[in-house]
Amino acid sequence: MSRKSVAQSGCALCGVKEVSEPRGKARYCPDCWDKKIAVEEIVAREFELKRYIRAENAEKYLVYHSTIKRPCGQLVVLDDGYDLFLTLVLYPIFAWDDPAYHLSGDPEGRSFSDLVIDKVAAEVVEPWGGGRWHLEVFRAANPEPEEWNGEM
Repeated sequence: MSRKSVAQSGCALCGVKEVSEPRGKARYCPDCWDKKIAVEEIVAREFELKRYIRAENAEKYLVYHSTIKRPCGQLVVLDDGYDLFLTLVLYPIFAWDDPAYHLSGDPEGRSFSDLVIDKVAAEVVEPWGGGRWHLEVFRAANPEPEEWNGEM
């Protein structure tokens, strides 16, 4: 067995066990994968999506993070009867591009913006019935929604 293939068979986090997760792009052993997912879930719990407006085929949510009192984003959901169309606006008052967590040796860290998208999928798309959905993500130029009056 070549040296290169031996190095690839070790987990990215523990470096010892054989990799099997995630399926198709295996880089982690099952134990370390579970640890990574648990850390991501804990970090994602710091975000809260509060429904602000509800209509028959649409909703608007404000995105909050536990470290900031004011909303750090907003989400608009429209249902055309077939697909969900989501528009996520991220305010620059939050460091969206920063790493959300650090696991020593992890080759694949994720940003806060990645985790908030996972949260949207789990807490908004699934309750609407899952299915096909389309997401657009925008970054607001002004820090507060009142300063741009809902215009982009």
